[in-house]
Amino acid sequence: MRKRKKFFGFLSSLLVLMLVLAGCSGSDEAGSKTSDGKVKLTINYYVGAISKGSMDAAKKAFPDYELNFVELPADSNYDVKLKTSLNSKSAPDIATVNSNIQDFLPYADKFVNLLDHDADKIADQYVEWKWEAAKTGDKKSMIAMPLDIGPTGLFYRVDLFEEAGLPTDPKEVSNLIVTKEDYLDAAKKMNEAIGKPMFLSAVGLLGEQYRALDSGMYNEEGELTLADGQLKEAWDFVVKAIDAGYTLGTKSNSIDNVNAINEGMYGAYIGASWGVMDVKDADKSAGKWRIAKTPGGYSNQGGSYLAVLGNTANPKEAVEVVKYLTNEESQLANLTENSLFPSLKSIYEKPEMVSKDEFFGGQDVNEYFIDAAENITYVYRDTRDTSAFTYFEDQISLVESQGKDPKKAWDDAVKKAEVLK
Repeated sequence: MRKRKKFFGFLSSLLVLMLVLAGCSGSDEAGSKTSDGKVKLTINYYVGAISKGSMDAAKKAFPDYELNFVELPADSNYDVKLKTSLNSKSAPDIATVNSNIQDFLPYADKFVNLLDHDADKIADQYVEWKWEAAKTGDKKSMIAMPLDIGPTGLFYRVDLFEEAGLPTDPKEVSNLIVTKEDYLDAAKKMNEAIGKPMFLSAVGLLGEQYRALDSGMYNEEGELTLADGQLKEAWDFVVKAIDAGYTLGTKSNSIDNVNAINEGMYGAYIGASWGVMDVKDADKSAGKWRIAKTPGGYSNQGGSYLAVLGNTANPKEAVEVVKYLTNEESQLANLTENSLFPSLKSIYEKPEMVSKDEFFGGQDVNEYFIDAAENITYVYRDTRDTSAFTYFEDQISLVESQGKDPKKAWDDAVKKAEVLK
């Protein structure tokens, strides 16, 4: 028995030692200091979210810090890994968060509250709607600062518009296609004149309409409102387009879409500023695209944030780095290298914002994106918004591809949204 007590005493001591060592290891991994006394910070970001120029400048600006930038794939696993890491000692000090920032607001206590570090003193420098979206509902906590935004414009095929008898100059198109009804009328004219659909897909068209709504799927009391009834209007608009044969039925972000663009199989879509790079994947269509003002209301699609995770050993220093990586110098580098549209209003007056692009016939492609960025309004998003809207995307896809009854499809989507927790 004595030996046994001695063994358990040794084991207990060993466990305590292991826990202490584990605690030391976790603290170091979360970012304390290097052996030569530098503040150590790890910054996880997904591909393309931060430019090399911005990262290099930050390293020079903070010579007493060791900044380790870790690039990760921009896939669906990114959010899962980030959420999992919120309780991990091996989490990064800083991480990018995508435009679905409302999904992370319920975990605000796992992030450093930037309002405790005077973030609001520079709030007026950024577009308000993007800034406010990073705050909790009670506005007492802010979990991230905006890196970039994705204001939208109407991308259209100038050759197909000409064949259909529609205007081709961006200003004339902006003046003719103002409302969503005008958008549908233009689709009708194209279909009747040259027998081609205006829109890529029902899912794409529903997403375009949803992003322009001035309210979310739920109100601030957590009640399902379906954008105060506006979602049903958007749904009916898309059903009309399907019934009339104005949708091609091809998925976006697919090789089929690249082929459809190259072959001129559809006429237009509402896309974000970063879409300027995407459309160039279809190189056979060079010179045939222009960008006009988004019909039916200003909207945004995408744009990233930078957040400081709550378990960092160096919150003050990490916030300094986040403020630097979202300042004017950094956003200009992101704009020129990665075509990321700035969230800082001061940059809209800079010569770097004039981007005459031969792929778009020499047009300044940023003109209508700036107009959108300055006029988008803040929309409250519940943490369930993204999941709830997916039900409607799934159902409208069935209407288009399998001829499902639109009313039953709508009812099925509503039923799922009603029980979403």
